[in-house]
Amino acid sequence: MKIIAYIRSSNIYDDSRATKEITALLDEGYKVVVLGWNRDGKAEKKSKELFSKYQQRVIFQFFPVEVIGGIGIKNVKILFLWMNWIRKTIKMLFTKHGVHAIHACNLDSALSVWNYGKKKRIKLIYDIFDYYIDSHNIPNFLHDFIEKLEINIINKADLTIICTEERREQISKSNPKEVLVIHNSPDVIGITEVAEKYDYAYCGSLFSGRLLQEIFQKYPSNSDLNFGIAGYGEYEGVAHLLKERYKGFSYFGAIPYNEVLRIENEAKVISAIYEPNIRNHRLCAPNKFYEALALGKPVIVCKGTGIDKIVEKYDLGVVINYDADEFYAAVRLLIRDEDKRCEIGLRARKLYENEYRWQVMKDRLICSYDRLVGK
Repeated sequence: MKIIAYIRSSNIYDDSRATKEITALLDEGYKVVVLGWNRDGKAEKKSKELFSKYQQRVIFQFFPVEVIGGIGIKNVKILFLWMNWIRKTIKMLFTKHGVHAIHACNLDSALSVWNYGKKKRIKLIYDIFDYYIDSHNIPNFLHDFIEKLEINIINKADLTIICTEERREQISKSNPKEVLVIHNSPDVIGITEVAEKYDYAYCGSLFSGRLLQEIFQKYPSNSDLNFGIAGYGEYEGVAHLLKERYKGFSYFGAIPYNEVLRIENEAKVISAIYEPNIRNHRLCAPNKFYEALALGKPVIVCKGTGIDKIVEKYDLGVVINYDADEFYAAVRLLIRDEDKRCEIGLRARKLYENEYRWQVMKDRLICSYDRLVGK
């Protein structure tokens, strides 16, 4: 049985792309050792529960430092601790079990292992969730240096994974051996009809750049709307406060991905809003967009983020400026027109089936793995 080391600096259990990729590998008979980050103190317990049916073939090891937020330059000390822990853990795993492939997600995971993997002839799959210089606040004097580090890893990797065709633009300075596009679409076989508890739902990271702060600030003036919110991040405190003060505002904290889909399915509208002035967001492939397609939900997106063109082309929801007042106007427009929501839902689901179905993505991933690693 081939052993895959899957490295991602997240809780894993609430990480939609990571959970789907790990599940795909387990379903195909690989043994997976997951190296994650116990950011909220619950990662190991919840991850084991989520993957309980694979308990004989999945092992979890978590970096034991609780932290909220990213691990960019501003947290350089913690970043180096994480990377050092990854380096030591990979060496231990190789010595104890042997490792046939390393699946490293993003630069903060790959930097520590690519050289060791090369020496030991371990296949490297480099999965770019976010291109580092476009998704972190990098000081100008370090910008070129860090980009060169990532380009070097792309060039050395046996396989580079990106989440949309448009992301080829980001890695255009590199010369990858092979590029694979895996859209981050959910695995939803069919839409289950349920009562719509929420006018709007958002389940994801509660950080800046997603209009969340502005939406939360204006909720008191829109408290007639029922919101279902889940996730963790810098705006957790505000979400807790709104939950305490308004009966229409439900907040669930960090939740497993299957719960994300349940809550979104109980909503009339969901969103995939990103700040368009950030380059990474102009090439975004947000989970929420794919989830809207799979669940047949109208989606609110922001102008200038790439997916706005798809939403307009297929009439899948409402495109707004990065503005909370426009967001609330869009929600109200959609929730008062049930017929329009149903029409959008049918078009969205058809597009998901034809272009973005997870089974297609899974087959692509496994085909590449079987060719590079075998079983």
